[in-house]
Amino acid sequence: MKKNNKMNGEMKVSDYIVKFLENMNVKYVYGFIGGSITHLFDSLSKSQKIKFIHCYHEQAAAFGASASAKLSGNLSVALATSGPGATNLITGIADAYFDSSPVLFITGQVNTYDFKYDLKVRQKGFQETDIVKIVNPIVKYSVLVDDSKNIESELKKAVSIALNGRKGPVLLDLPMDIQRQMIKVSSSSFTIDTQKIECLLDDKVINDILKLISSSKSPIILAGGGCSISDSKNELLKFAEKLNIPVVVSLTGKDAFPHNHRLFGGFIGAYGNRYGNILLAKSDLLIVIGSRLDSRQIGNEITPFLNKKIIRIDIDKDEIESSRLKYHTKLICDVKQFLKLMNLILEREKVVLPKNEEYILNIQKLKKRFDPISEMRRAHEEDWHYRVMKGISDNLADDDIVCVDVGQNQMLAAQVLSIKRGQRFINSGGMAPMGYALSAAVALSIETKKRVIAITGDGGMQINIQELNNVASYKLPIIIFVFNNKSLGMIKQFQKLYFNSNYFATDEKSGYNSCNFTEIAKAYGIEAIQMHQNENAILEVSKILQKPKMPLLVEFVMNYQSYVYPKLEYNKPIDEIDPPLDDEEKNFLKGIL
Repeated sequence: MKKNNKMNGEMKVSDYIVKFLENMNVKYVYGFIGGSITHLFDSLSKSQKIKFIHCYHEQAAAFGASASAKLSGNLSVALATSGPGATNLITGIADAYFDSSPVLFITGQVNTYDFKYDLKVRQKGFQETDIVKIVNPIVKYSVLVDDSKNIESELKKAVSIALNGRKGPVLLDLPMDIQRQMIKVSSSSFTIDTQKIECLLDDKVINDILKLISSSKSPIILAGGGCSISDSKNELLKFAEKLNIPVVVSLTGKDAFPHNHRLFGGFIGAYGNRYGNILLAKSDLLIVIGSRLDSRQIGNEITPFLNKKIIRIDIDKDEIESSRLKYHTKLICDVKQFLKLMNLILEREKVVLPKNEEYILNIQKLKKRFDPISEMRRAHEEDWHYRVMKGISDNLADDDIVCVDVGQNQMLAAQVLSIKRGQRFINSGGMAPMGYALSAAVALSIETKKRVIAITGDGGMQINIQELNNVASYKLPIIIFVFNNKSLGMIKQFQKLYFNSNYFATDEKSGYNSCNFTEIAKAYGIEAIQMHQNENAILEVSKILQKPKMPLLVEFVMNYQSYVYPKLEYNKPIDEIDPPLDDEEKNFLKGIL
């Protein structure tokens, strides 16, 4: 009875918000406290259901919340104060927007009587910044709630928008005086209406899809980030197995399909596996599920895609309609719904489908011939970092979560790591900010209690290195692998290719400096190991992953400029990537495709 009275009466706005989040089953909130958000923090301190994770930079809080939403597909929350606190969230907000992560960002704001509104002054209140206007291009919805009567409707609206359709971030900006006001609430104040975009597959669409598949000799499924964010992996596996069609994955969809499955065709894109890109280009039917087909995936030279039949399924109408390609069939639909419906139809109908056995067998030959490590030999470059990454891949636990940063380490991990069915691969695909991996690993380790592997480079590690504080204080089961080539390797590779090897601001000779990460980790109270370039290091990696003492930082000190291959150059088709193939390899391809 007391609970009902509390739900039907008056509540402080900040208390109401926390109670609403509890009702939305939010378990963790990330942020950094500041003056304009203290009322909300005070209410949060009294919650028995939500744990606050104090990050040491608002950017790290935003990354953590976004990673949480990527992993679960559920609402995540990050808080920051006005001014610098709010602006420090921006990179993480953009990450959530481009990678479809449903995050509620709540920022404090100066009192309404200190807000400038339309006054032609730069600033009226201390640390006043119009964050709503700043983030409008990178959120699904943002609003300044300057009337407490609107807090319930605006909170519900924001959360509903974040979770429905193509998911993404929203932002509520709350002035201090609004946070402390009293509002009337009822039991209905703590629930939202759920909406779903119905996936309508009429007989014509179904027949068209099945006819295309039946007549195809080299079909491919491209699984993108939409498959991962919608938790469609089991349905995708059933779909591929029923049709006996190989699956290639994009960067954000890397964990959408198990890599040890006979139908796995590789990771595709500008730095994708050669065999995956070849399959993508040579296929006669491409079934695109939750992927954007942008230039980083299929290149700027799109000739290989102009004559193939393409079926595209995506929840975002604007993405489908803005494409450079033409589709035989396009469906604006939640990919999980599509896969469920198609699997039911395939079970019910007696559809005659090609077995594709010779095609599948040739894919295995292709994967063996062009394995990732072979690319470094083809490019006549050092491959120690590739063999180290292979050592990591071979010793991952069945339920490990891997968080990768941005740069060469990201592409290296995407090319080499073999992700199994129970594992997750979390990274930033669209925004691609350095400093992502450690922040994401902290959040996912805290939330799942599972072992998390963070893979980063020396550049990315320095951007949010302060989050080692959380790794140490929570004694998190995290292993951090830092590939330290003492340079910004990906940009340096770019400078070699396009700027005549004019290295500037990318290594120790031109203005960029690395550091001793092992000693820094120890200063935080984290056990750390430094490994220099030798063959024993690969064996040591195996031992570390089998029986680790966590948290642990492992620093690989490399004494050479590292490269990542294969790499697609501008205005080349996706299957003609560097390093080039020799005549014998080209003849091999002609013989099996």
